[in-house]
Amino acid sequence: MNLSIKQEKELVKKLKRGDSLAVKKWFDFYHPKLLSLANLKISNPKDAEDVVQETMINSLRQIQIFREESSLRTWMNTILRHEIADYYRKKYAKKAISVVPLGKYLLDKPIADSRVVNDVVRLTLSRMGTYRKSLLLMKYVDGLKIREIAKKVGKTLKSVESELWRSKDSFKKIYAQISDTRLT
Repeated sequence: MNLSIKQEKELVKKLKRGDSLAVKKWFDFYHPKLLSLANLKISNPKDAEDVVQETMINSLRQIQIFREESSLRTWMNTILRHEIADYYRKKYAKKAISVVPLGKYLLDKPIADSRVVNDVVRLTLSRMGTYRKSLLLMKYVDGLKIREIAKKVGKTLKSVESELWRSKDSFKKIYAQISDTRLT
């Protein structure tokens, strides 16, 4: 069963007003469709459910900016695709650190033995604050642009630029301290 264009427009209007009955109807109608799609892309059903929940939350948060240039389902499928991509980026971030060490991007010295560098990079990240570490991972592992990071963390572009600079500086200092003892 699908909603007619008129029914969908009315539902969107009510969602934008914050109508709780409309939210329940919207959730009951779209959740199973998104879950079915997520289960095709993610093998673990619990992870697929988590990704769909994030999609539903983000869709509801962003409903005010939905311009109705496509159907609501198409728009939500796009959000779901982004959430699935985020899921896989997060899932494989640890592997990515081994394959593409952050040191390659953040350090002035050339890399000698990549296994040792990987260990030092991991240790460096473990000693950094959670927020600074997450900024570096979003930038250098996930490959996000600064504006995407700013949107994700809810801060201005300039704020993220300066925090990223401080994060890189912190990484370099901690890395230098560790590598002086490990690489010599």
